[in-house]
Amino acid sequence: MEESYYYGQGKVELAEINPDGSLGPWVWIGDVSELSGSLAQTPINHRESYSGVKAKVREFFTELGIDWTATLHQLDVDNVAKFTLGKVSSVTAGTVTGEEFPTVEDGDVVQLEQLNVSDLVVTDSATPTPATLERGVHYEYDAYGDVEILALPTSPAPTQPLLGAYSYGAAKQAAFLAGDRKNYAMRYKGTNLAENGRRCLVEVYKVSAGLIQTLSLITSGNQLAGAPVTFSSLLDSSKPANGSLGQYGRYVELG
Repeated sequence: MEESYYYGQGKVELAEINPDGSLGPWVWIGDVSELSGSLAQTPINHRESYSGVKAKVREFFTELGIDWTATLHQLDVDNVAKFTLGKVSSVTAGTVTGEEFPTVEDGDVVQLEQLNVSDLVVTDSATPTPATLERGVHYEYDAYGDVEILALPTSPAPTQPLLGAYSYGAAKQAAFLAGDRKNYAMRYKGTNLAENGRRCLVEVYKVSAGLIQTLSLITSGNQLAGAPVTFSSLLDSSKPANGSLGQYGRYVELG
């Protein structure tokens, strides 16, 4: 047998399995620093009762399966949605005029209805010529839509409610635990650095994606944040049980 070793790097891709069994487009899920599979089976055995030594005379196995563990480093909306049962939606850029603030006083913080805020102008609600408050003197705001009231004018005092007019940029979001559970096909396009870059392919025909085990959002030290996720292999009954591809997946070495 030829001696060989393995040191793998490569891309992990997922394709959503549609209700009719077809595959959506393959999507690279970004940098994955660890991918491993654990094969499992449940043994059933019997020990005889006639010899006096209770020897094992039968052993067979059921509940075959493969569980996969991966560590993601690309924490974008699409990846977060995949592994939090997230519901994805988008906000298009736009403008707001006349958004009413609650009654405020010095030191209060108001959350605007939109995010990615710019060009905020705050006025009072008097007519016909409402007073304009000055940013940096009377109020300050950030891109997250938080408006801090620094010091309201006193002479004359503004007529409340204050009104906000601003622009907001496009955004994409994933609502946690609000979407439907989906199954995916998974494939790993690998390179074996220990054998001069020999290529390999692992295809897993059907997996159920688990939830992110740890969503690390504040990072320290000299390591990038990683999110461990799991996949559980499911039987793909669309493939014949006695076929050359099997019903779970395959490992291929490319010559």
